[in-house]
Amino acid sequence: MRGNGRASNGRGFTLVELQIAIVIMAMISLLLLGALRLTSQTWRKVSVRQDAAEHQFLLSQLLRRHLSDARFFKVRLTSGEMVDTFMGGEDYLHYVAPFPRFINDGELYWWTLKIAWNESHQRAVLLLDYQPFNSSESVTWNGDEIISIEGQAHQRLVLAPNIDHLSLTYYGDSSGGSAASGEEEAWHKEWPAGDLFVSAVPRLLSVKVAHNEAEVSQWWPEIVLGLSYAGDITATDADSLKERVF
Repeated sequence: MRGNGRASNGRGFTLVELQIAIVIMAMISLLLLGALRLTSQTWRKVSVRQDAAEHQFLLSQLLRRHLSDARFFKVRLTSGEMVDTFMGGEDYLHYVAPFPRFINDGELYWWTLKIAWNESHQRAVLLLDYQPFNSSESVTWNGDEIISIEGQAHQRLVLAPNIDHLSLTYYGDSSGGSAASGEEEAWHKEWPAGDLFVSAVPRLLSVKVAHNEAEVSQWWPEIVLGLSYAGDITATDADSLKERVF
């Protein structure tokens, strides 16, 4: 009697074939993992650059709007001189303006734009010091980045912790339009560029900022802005403390 079962002609994978398949699958997995890692790194770099570009744009817009909103008054220094409320050097600027628009309450404040050490970030950062402005109060200023008013303490806003270089230049006639002085409009590294007794405000302000990367300063595009409230501020005794509007 014949048996119903048949011997199977098929055979399974040999050990060698199984090992080859595993190696091929491992190589494909490595290639896919490498492609995924490269894609992730590329995405991360693009995101970092995009965030940096957005931060650069927002900071540039903030500086442009706030600085162009500077107001011009006459105030007395504790040393006796009457000066305009716009005084700066190559790496700092003192001016009077309201708060930035997003928290503007209409009050005026003394502002100081500068690079200074910040304990929270443990490095030099770009910041704004501010304190209330009162045209009747004398101001202490020794021609540097510190301005103080007796009985007041400044507060601080950190604008950019990654910025550690600031360069300012001022375009205008430092003679206050006096024909006798022979001065012409030019770029200056400080303002007032000449005699403190001369009433003059710059027509343009140039702001450059940079961050240090791998021991190299990476400069952002220059910001050149006009001062909306600048004008002829030749002072008289009657209007020496009045705001000058262009």
